[in-house]
Amino acid sequence: IFADGVPLTYTSWMNEDYVGGDFGHGRSVIPGKTDREQRDNLIAMIRFIHSKGYQIGLHATGDRAIDAAVEGFAEAVQEMPGGDPRHYVIHGDFISRDKAETLKRLNCGVAMQPFISAMIADFEPHVVGDARAAYEWPTRTVLDAGANLTSSSDAPVTYPNWRLGVQAAVLREGLISGKVSGPEECITVEEAIRTYTINGAWQDHMETVKGSIEPGKLADLCV
Repeated sequence: IFADGVPLTYTSWMNEDYVGGDFGHGRSVIPGKTDREQRDNLIAMIRFIHSKGYQIGLHATGDRAIDAAVEGFAEAVQEMPGGDPRHYVIHGDFISRDKAETLKRLNCGVAMQPFISAMIADFEPHVVGDARAAYEWPTRTVLDAGANLTSSSDAPVTYPNWRLGVQAAVLREGLISGKVSGPEECITVEEAIRTYTINGAWQDHMETVKGSIEPGKLADLCV
């Protein structure tokens, strides 16, 4: 499901207004005349899909979109507990510590794309302001909250090269300036590699089959 767009085009659904241009706080792509209607319709979609036993991957970049997504996961699980769907937010650019902790409680996750952060870090302050730009892609916050963090490339938006993603997650350096954005959100090399391997396998319900180098698992790796 797509809940919103992306920050650089002022199409992320945010809680606070953008700083560049008269774009307000963006809107969801879910039908609805008001924020409330869009939120309610998104949650109705989540509850319906969950009730059919499917796993949900939900594109949400703005914090208002992420909040609605996580609240929808919570309502769906409360309404129909049991099973192990492992729903996840795709991107989760501005996810809060509180919502990351909720994902942990629900046994859900976040799939981020670290190299996108390196590509856009030098432009984001002009769109969302310095504080939000530094916090964007809060990998350390998500890991410390205990939620499952998966990394991917989002190719063809970026190169399908996991090593660039690991570098970006560890260093958080802007691709153009080399300036570090939000150093408090840096993670270690080992943590970053896990997000591309066993964490991703867990997100796909495949952690007993692949994702780590162990006897009996698929040897889908290169040396």
